Amino acid sequence: MSAHVASARRVPLRERLCWTALGCANAGVLAVARWLTPDASGVGTHVQLGLPPCGFLAATGVPCPSCGLTTAFAHMVRLNPLAAAHVHPVGVALFMVVVVSVLICAMAAARGWPLEDTLKRLRLGRVAAIICLAAVLSWFARLLALLSA
Repeated sequence: MSAHVASARRVPLRERLCWTALGCANAGVLAVARWLTPDASGVGTHVQLGLPPCGFLAATGVPCPSCGLTTAFAHMVRLNPLAAAHVHPVGVALFMVVVVSVLICAMAAARGWPLEDTLKRLRLGRVAAIICLAAVLSWFARLLALLSA
């Protein structure tokens, strides 16, 4: 028996439950995205959840860095990546992260992967930094497009 298999059996139930909860939370994000109807304007889909419109957009007339993410998710769950990329290019990448995380969480819960070790191996800090940088660059590109229009 390999060391990996032996160590998988010693993972506490609470870690399996944590993986399950994380997977369910991410699956819930996908379910909510499916329930929402993408707003034709490219922003504002989140108001269907009872949330207020973007205060930054209302105050400045300029979309905030996250404007369009909910709409992008609503498009992606409908398998429309072109529409999603049009409203928020980073939304496509974030959507893929959520889908992959559901799969990883399911495998981790089923196989009993150690939570802390697995999260370290996934280098989530690096992934988050890349996504944040992409979001900032995308926002600047959107601002430039608005200024040149």
